[in-house]
Amino acid sequence: MKFFSGEEVVLPQGCGKLTMIRSKSGELMYLAEGSEKAVLMDTSIGVRGLRALVEELTDKPVTVLISHGHPDHAMGAPEFETAYMNHRDISPYRSMGDVKERMDYAELSIGPQAREIPKEDYLPLEPDYAFEELSDGMSFDLGGMHIDVYAFPGHTRGCMVFLLREARILITGDACNNSTFLFDENCSTVAEYRVQVEKIKDALEGKYDRVFVMHQVMEAAPDLLAQMLLVCDDVLNGKSDELPFTFMGKQAMVAKNRNEKCERADGEYANLVYNPERIR
Repeated sequence: MKFFSGEEVVLPQGCGKLTMIRSKSGELMYLAEGSEKAVLMDTSIGVRGLRALVEELTDKPVTVLISHGHPDHAMGAPEFETAYMNHRDISPYRSMGDVKERMDYAELSIGPQAREIPKEDYLPLEPDYAFEELSDGMSFDLGGMHIDVYAFPGHTRGCMVFLLREARILITGDACNNSTFLFDENCSTVAEYRVQVEKIKDALEGKYDRVFVMHQVMEAAPDLLAQMLLVCDDVLNGKSDELPFTFMGKQAMVAKNRNEKCERADGEYANLVYNPERIR
């Protein structure tokens, strides 16, 4: 099974190059290239082959930026020499990276076909991998292309988002999407999360035209952050649709009615999956 594939994203002239890399398990990663350097944003579940594909796509030196420490985003980092991740997410990286758990996740995402991936193709967990610190306000100059980093805690304590400055693209990853998880021990309450949504919305006002996420369908609604504020308000005011939800043994509620593709019934995009005991 070929686990990774790449697809170039059309950017305005002079804004560098961007390739969306898709994994078989549904995660999306982004390889940004300027005239001098490249940055890979996220690394999927740690199946071998990502680095080989990246080296086919670019001959520039590559730095890895990890949006957050969950195993479906961070576990491929040890294939690379240099990877940045906010150190607040070291704990979930270490505690959730067991190979068996990742194999179970792959089967949940792909189906029985996931059993075709040999166990030895999964990178072993490297709990002491030396992540460089990824902090709010950092910027990576690739040569005519800049990746600006913003802290967006909520989904995890160390969740970060990336602004492709010249291309005017915001990559929110799992920090804000159509199925933002806020239901495990690493997540904030809905009330705390709303504060962060408003903060990041204000900080990024006027700086982007497109929003990309890191699961399944690349492009999100450009007014995603404004929509998410309304979803948070409905949950906080007891107006959620409260659809029961189960994920790998955890119970939660979905804020807005949606179909099996996570598309909202009312045609809007943003959505929350939250713990009803951790609203405030």
